[in-house]
Order: sequence, then C-alpha cells, then structure tokens
Amino acid sequence: MNSDTAINFQQVKAVVKNNKHQSDRPVFEYDMNIACLSQGQLHATRLWRGTAQTIVAKEEVTWCPNQGLLYGMMAQPHLNEEGSLTVANNMATSVLQSKKSAHKTKQKSLKFTTRPCTLLSIPFEIVHHWSALKRGEKVCLDYIVLKVQAHTKVTLQKRETIDHTVVSVTPNNWFWRMLFGSTEYYYDRNTLKLRKITGLLEPRDLNVKGKYIEYLGLAQFESPVDYGRLRECIV
Repeated sequence: MNSDTAINFQQVKAVVKNNKHQSDRPVFEYDMNIACLSQGQLHATRLWRGTAQTIVAKEEVTWCPNQGLLYGMMAQPHLNEEGSLTVANNMATSVLQSKKSAHKTKQKSLKFTTRPCTLLSIPFEIVHHWSALKRGEKVCLDYIVLKVQAHTKVTLQKRETIDHTVVSVTPNNWFWRMLFGSTEYYYDRNTLKLRKITGLLEPRDLNVKGKYIEYLGLAQFESPVDYGRLRECIV
C-alpha cells in the first residue's frame, strides 16, 4: 500500500439486528476497514462478532474499477469453514473448506458474464456505477456465494425516499428472490454516505439438525461511511 495515497476508514462499527426477532436486541456487531491502494484498487475487511466479542465471521475483498472483484475471502471459525476466490479475466478459482467439502480443500473454476461481487464489495460497485444508477439505469452483477462456490445474477437499482437514497440488490432468480428478498443500502439523500444496510448477512449457523441457518437483518452504522471519499481513487 502506498501510505501517501491511502484513504482509510479505521474501525467503522455497525450494530446488527435480526429481522426475524421482535426485539431490537443486537445479535452481531462488526468492524469494517477500507483502504484505497495504488492503481485505484480498494481493500476491505469486515470482522463480525457475537456475544462476549466472539469472532463469528471474517470477510476480505480486493477490488479494482476496471474488473471489479479481484479477490474475496470469508471465514467462519465456529463452523470451521473458509472460502476464497481469485478472479482474472472473467474467470475465477474458488477454494473451499467446509462441511460441504467434508472439511477438505475443494477447488472449483467459475466463469462470469458480468462483473463479480460479494456483499462486502457491492458498495464499491455502487460507487463505480453511481452515475448510471442516478439516471435510473439498472446494473447487473454476478453475486458470488463463497460458502457454496456458486454465483447468481443480481440487479442493482436506485430509488428515493424522504430521507434516503436507497440502492436495492435483488436476485434475478425467482427462488432466491422469494427466499432472501432484496438487500438494501441506505445513503443520505443524493450522497454516498452509507447509513445502514438491511437484508442478507454474511454469518450463518447450523441448527440441531445440521441444517444451515441464514440471517436477514439490519446493520446500523454508528456513523455514516462516506464512500464518496473513494471516488477520486476509483472513478
């Protein structure tokens, strides 16, 4: 990293609530760090914690404006699972260790027809496509699910409310749309200052029957994340 040109958001915090609970009791919190690297690349990490500050999930991405996602990683220590992805020229090599792979290393090749993304890199794509989204255009991306070494098409679209500019990320596939709905990013109106995110969360758990439980929730930042500061790096 070139420290002279790096832009850092150190220890940006969010409190996360479960949409399926009536109470407002937080179930997770996370710290997020973003750095602007050389040649317009961005690097982000997100560390999820549960009760007693137990680490439940880690995410990491490296992204560039020309190609989008270059590298992605997720790890969930309590499930003894970790997945990563390296992207080059619309192709990717995915590596996974999880219950699905019997906790052995499984490698798989993936091919994309649109720019790839993860939950952590989507805000970078919103910045990159901000002008098009403001014009009312829809943006299609390949959303990568590192946990299962798969990807699916999603569509980004902007709308306005009284207080917020909202960018929704919606699965194109009807089944995933029915199951998870849209993940929505709430910005201060007409800015790239992100206030909250509602929808799919990265951490998951196993129930007593050994089935995965996915979380839908609300992540509220303690202070807004000004992604507009990154435009000079990536646009």
